[in-house]
Amino acid sequence: MNPKSMIMGLVFVALWSSAFTSAKIIVEYAPPLLALAVRFFLTGLIGLTISRIFFTKIGLNRLEWLSLIGFGICQNSIYLGLNFVAMGNIDAFLAVIIASLLPIFVALISWIIRIEKIGFLGVVGMLCGLIGCWIILSQKILILSNLIGIILCLIGALALALATLLVRNTISQKSQLLRIVSLQMLVGGFPLILISFIIEPWDVQFSTPFVLAFLYTCFFPGLIATIIWFNLVRKEGVIRASSFHFLNPPMGVLIAALVLAETITTNDILGIITLMLAIILIQISKVTKNLKI
Repeated sequence: MNPKSMIMGLVFVALWSSAFTSAKIIVEYAPPLLALAVRFFLTGLIGLTISRIFFTKIGLNRLEWLSLIGFGICQNSIYLGLNFVAMGNIDAFLAVIIASLLPIFVALISWIIRIEKIGFLGVVGMLCGLIGCWIILSQKILILSNLIGIILCLIGALALALATLLVRNTISQKSQLLRIVSLQMLVGGFPLILISFIIEPWDVQFSTPFVLAFLYTCFFPGLIATIIWFNLVRKEGVIRASSFHFLNPPMGVLIAALVLAETITTNDILGIITLMLAIILIQISKVTKNLKI
């Protein structure tokens, strides 16, 4: 991997991991579902505009449209919607940790329903992931508010893992990815704004921290990180690009500790190291399998 790709990967990790900290700030001042829906509409429209100006529009077939809608709802409405709601109950670093379980959940579900074979290292990685998760969450689930937030994040992560497996390889490489992601944001925003209208009071406290956190979330984790990720995948391939995921837990925890002064315990650090090992082992297992093919 060349230095430019390394820098892109590290910037992506920093932006992705910081999204949970900025989300924590946002939900202190605004209803979570309303804030997330507005973010998706704003970022989605900007992304579509950029795509229309700089790229040739490529039509989607019926299967690609169904995949786009399904993934948009699972990722943006369910996964991120539940995460934003959970932010009212749990620390930002906990949400980062649970979100970082996604590659482990995808590997575990693939193995259970036999979508693909997982090698020995992959199995060890999945076990390490579950152990690391338990080390971090075992004490925190004893607090009711933590438990509710953790359950919401876990449901969201599982929904996204299932969606990832169901729609993989259904959108062809010729499709314009920025346009796809932007459309997914718009799709995800509609259920959120409807649910928010029904269950949330639309009471937003406009303040400097809220405005800065909201704009940052829209443009940096929301748009710039997405563009960086797809460029990295195009340059290095999915497996190499995904190797950066093991940095998400420590980076997310570091940002939350620095910005929000969240307390990190020895158990948390031990669990994070175990999770990093799990993600590395699963990635090595994928690389080994790819080389054999």
